[in-house]
Amino acid sequence: MNKLRNWLTQFLILNLFITLVSLPVLVAWGLPLTWLSPIGNLMFGPFLSVFLLISTISFFCSGLGLPHIFLDTFLEWLTWGWQQILGIAPDHSFVGFSTSALWLVSLCSLSAFFLMMLPRFRTIRTRIALLGSLFLCSITVLKALQPTELSDAISCKRKSIQIIKNNGSTALIDHGAFAERSNASAWVQYHLISELIQKTGSTAIDYLVITRPTIRSFEATAALMQQCAINQIYYPEITGSMTGSHRGAFRRFYAIAKEKGVRMQRVFCDRTIAVGEEKVELKVGKVVSYREIEYTSLTTSLMQTA
Repeated sequence: MNKLRNWLTQFLILNLFITLVSLPVLVAWGLPLTWLSPIGNLMFGPFLSVFLLISTISFFCSGLGLPHIFLDTFLEWLTWGWQQILGIAPDHSFVGFSTSALWLVSLCSLSAFFLMMLPRFRTIRTRIALLGSLFLCSITVLKALQPTELSDAISCKRKSIQIIKNNGSTALIDHGAFAERSNASAWVQYHLISELIQKTGSTAIDYLVITRPTIRSFEATAALMQQCAINQIYYPEITGSMTGSHRGAFRRFYAIAKEKGVRMQRVFCDRTIAVGEEKVELKVGKVVSYREIEYTSLTTSLMQTA
């Protein structure tokens, strides 16, 4: 029991140190932090060791012409098992931070790196107290300096997505950016979400406005719903019957929205959305043809409330 306690204590110190030192990089890249990381790291070590061992044996068997199908099957099952474990994590276990206080967090990380080398901080208690205090200080600073008001945009080639944040409410308005990339899902996962975290410090979206109900727009929105907590989605009124890939993209978009509890509203007429103390006006325009459907175009304008 003493050996286990000592090992867990050293593991806690190592995780605190790695998390604190890597925190500036996570914030700069727009990657969220999760409170489940110590548990994940504790479980990931054995999984990674077994995966690397079996992969190495399979590689040499392939080079020597020996059968290795059973090893490849085991690797597939091992990967599937790890993905199932990742799926147990709650949807809201990730916390993002904006880059507004990046230099202060970098200062805390450098302080931890140098203070750990001093003789007076080589005992277990002092190291836990030091790293824990610096980590809590970094998190407090990041949360305190989160932007409360923001009006910005994320560009994608010639189009953009407008971001409006006011008094804790966040709205995203797509002005055609979802349809600019051939692989819209990958762009959302590897670019949009990280830049959203960098600017707002959160993956929570109260209102998402889709101005064009295209295949790529539905694919991008479906990918966004799987990574972010979206409350409401507004999209234009659609007439006609979707077919083929367009119908498949809409069905997947609709199914994920129902699974995540996202409220969807078609915009039939002009309306306003209250984003904190600001209002976003949705104006219905002319009818646009797209593939086998027609939809009413949407334009948006921002106005300050009295």
